[in-house]
Amino acid sequence: MRSRPLRDFIIGKTIIPSLKLYKQALLRGQIAIMMLLTGVGYVGIDIAYSIYRNVPMYSLIAVIGLVAFLLNRARHYRLSTIVIILSANIIIYLFAASEPTTSGVYIFFLPVALSAIVLFRYQEWYWAFGFVMLGVSLFLLAFLSDFTILPEVVGLDATDELYFLINYVIATTVSVLIVYFLININYHVEKSLRENESRLLQLTEELRQSNTELDRFVYSVSHDLRAPLSSLMGLVTLAEKTTSTEETATLLSMMRNRIDAQEKFIRDIIDYSRNARLNHEPEDTNLNDIIREIMDNLRYAEEVSSVKIKTDIPENYSLKTDKVRLKIVLNNLVSNALKYHDRHKPERFVQIQVKNENNHCEILVEDNGVGIKADHHEKIFDMFYRASENSKGSGLGLYIAREAVKKLGGQITVESELGKGTRFKIMLPKN
Repeated sequence: MRSRPLRDFIIGKTIIPSLKLYKQALLRGQIAIMMLLTGVGYVGIDIAYSIYRNVPMYSLIAVIGLVAFLLNRARHYRLSTIVIILSANIIIYLFAASEPTTSGVYIFFLPVALSAIVLFRYQEWYWAFGFVMLGVSLFLLAFLSDFTILPEVVGLDATDELYFLINYVIATTVSVLIVYFLININYHVEKSLRENESRLLQLTEELRQSNTELDRFVYSVSHDLRAPLSSLMGLVTLAEKTTSTEETATLLSMMRNRIDAQEKFIRDIIDYSRNARLNHEPEDTNLNDIIREIMDNLRYAEEVSSVKIKTDIPENYSLKTDKVRLKIVLNNLVSNALKYHDRHKPERFVQIQVKNENNHCEILVEDNGVGIKADHHEKIFDMFYRASENSKGSGLGLYIAREAVKKLGGQITVESELGKGTRFKIMLPKN
């Protein structure tokens, strides 16, 4: 965390969740420090000029500033504000009523009134209003009447011009701090509104896409779940009518294919749900172990015996990533490669290769299967997209793979040529 010694000195290391309360605490602390330094400075000037009549009052200003500063650091914000505003109004009145107008003390009523407005929370507006009215009343009392508590100062002394300059500088500085506070708060509020508006538009677009995908999902799932069942019912009806052992065996084999397709579709739905809902939990993942697990799960697939699986992965190669999602991705790509192998080629293969780059891992899944037409490359990752009516899958596999790779912080691309084969490239961050 970035060190902020001045901020820590003024309000401590406490965490203030609200930006406005944080800025108020900082401003309140700065004003308290200015009171402290003003009191000390005036004492020094009076002693230097051997004028001692106001030393006690100046010392009191310094003490009040210190007390308000400590209260602010202790998070007694309202009490600290009351101490600053109330004591400042009274002290300004005492000096304004007893000294010539040339001292410039009157100008302090303005920054004190502004301080009352900005240092209280909005819910405490009645405090702010009350102190503003107190300041106005004291100003009118000092300006329009001859009543004074302190001994009245008549004539000029050596410090009058110096005090007027100091009073002007202090009043201007406090006023500038308050105006800056208001501008700063307004800037951050506008920035927050712009960010929230942008985020709202983004969320609205994401919701629209989600609703579109949900509509497609419900329609396709209902269709793909019903179709195999309808086929099974038809095959069962035929099996009940036949007396031929050969025909019964054929019908049973067709039933098994429909059940396998149904099971694969259900697994795809489960993978889709898991990818959408699971938290991202990186762990040390051995890629060779994942490939072995995948091949173990696919060992009964009819294509495995006719397609050679080749791997080019460094021994014990480990990647810190979400193991569950990476397994979903690779399982989809390998099973697709097996499913769409080219029966007319004498040697059929699926190759899984890992390249270790500087800041990312590159995983290649390549086959010499039937390939994909160029005009389908951008669409194969869409939900329920099938390149042709002869496609065997649910149309969910590659969509799930792309979404899972996104969750892993990576990207997936495809290169394919019809009749020659397909290569999927996955780029994943190492950490």
